[in-house]
Amino acid sequence: MSCTPPVDPAKLVTKHVENVQETGVTRTKYTHRLTPVSGTCVANLPELHSLCRRTVTAYCAQENTEGSPKARKYKIELRVRNHNTLTRMEIIQEVAKCMPSNYNVDLDDPDVFVLVEVFKNTFGVSIVEDYYRFQKFNIMELANANNEPEGFEKGAGRVQDKKQDDNDNGIL
Repeated sequence: MSCTPPVDPAKLVTKHVENVQETGVTRTKYTHRLTPVSGTCVANLPELHSLCRRTVTAYCAQENTEGSPKARKYKIELRVRNHNTLTRMEIIQEVAKCMPSNYNVDLDDPDVFVLVEVFKNTFGVSIVEDYYRFQKFNIMELANANNEPEGFEKGAGRVQDKKQDDNDNGIL
């Protein structure tokens, strides 16, 4: 699915995932995980650097309209599939060069996630928040977590309750 420029893919996916988390309804039949991609380019380091600069600049401009720039913690989430030209460390280092000076790396508790997808000879980059809180945008996990009965204990299921009721009536 693609979006035209007024629509930000990261905001669109985040809003959909928030709705799934609140309601427990996925509204999709075969989709399990959504991955926002704000921009794509050919898989080489100069193109990646240019794409990251544009994506980070757009994100920081949006953030600066909300208030003054503050120190943020970030983590680069890299997924590489069918690509063997560049190593993981080369890609991570190139993306890290594009981050502003007030952003610090924190792998344990980041505020911002830089999602980098590499598939064959194409890079995709996006910047999102609350990536782990939304189960890495896995909408099936969010819906299942919302639809699970709370306080479920072993032996307290509906099927076992039915069997216990039958045993109380003398039916086996």
